[in-house]
Amino acid sequence: MMEREETKVAFGPYSRIGLAAVFLPLYGGPVLSGWAGHPLTTLPVFALTFLLFIAATRRPHLDDAGGRAALVLMAVVQVVLASACFAAGRWIGLVAGPLALTIWLPIALSAVAALVGAWRYSDSAEMDVFLDGAIDRLNEIDRGLVSDWTDIHPEPAAATTQAVERALSALAALPRDARAGQIDPVVQRLEREAGIAAFDPLYDAAGEVDGTEDPRIDRALLRFVASPRIRRQLVERGEGAMAAMLLLNAADAGVRFEARSLLLTLIDEGVPVDQLPDPVWLDELSEAFPGEGYDEIARLRG
Repeated sequence: MMEREETKVAFGPYSRIGLAAVFLPLYGGPVLSGWAGHPLTTLPVFALTFLLFIAATRRPHLDDAGGRAALVLMAVVQVVLASACFAAGRWIGLVAGPLALTIWLPIALSAVAALVGAWRYSDSAEMDVFLDGAIDRLNEIDRGLVSDWTDIHPEPAAATTQAVERALSALAALPRDARAGQIDPVVQRLEREAGIAAFDPLYDAAGEVDGTEDPRIDRALLRFVASPRIRRQLVERGEGAMAAMLLLNAADAGVRFEARSLLLTLIDEGVPVDQLPDPVWLDELSEAFPGEGYDEIARLRG
């Protein structure tokens, strides 16, 4: 049996651990630099590193004014972020004392993280939604609408994790080409046992994990989100199309079909356009999978 079929919840590039592995060292570089008391001349280096990472994942179109304006805005935001991280490091240094580090170590840490992140997050639509969602949540926190990040995405309770692992075990017992009629009972039980709390760990287990894809888990995620109650709650969280976008370029044609069907349902229901994949990525998918309907989704998206 393949290693992917173990029942433990796996962690992909868009899981909390996967994201932390890139973003902590990326933004930790200027924090360490400020903590070590390095000169302010390092700030432009960090800002440029951040900008290259964001530009590589978002890929703004520089052949039109809108794309160039987006790049300028990205640059301004990265300067602010680099300055804020550096200032946080300086504050830590004042409280805990300076850190003895060579000037190049924090820069190398951020640069390596940026390179790894740019390589891992090649699907710009997923990264767009993640970053836009994070900015929205930070704005809510700043306005006092949310008291803590865990209010938005609480760590799954032990009972939730166990329910997801039971579901993964049940899926692993099915044939790899299992159909909806075989998967739905597993998904329906998971929804009864854990509700929306099961989404994050199930999402983490779907898609490409450790270089492999399991169509049973991918279909289970899409069938889970197909529940009107779960879908409505995800839209309220600003993540209505996240599951579909994770799997729009899946290796399995049947998984791609279900992901497209879910997107069409969301469009019919009037999900906010900022939760949908961007047109550039849909064009790329249309070229990669001609005749599968990605051009029609782009047209309906508007």
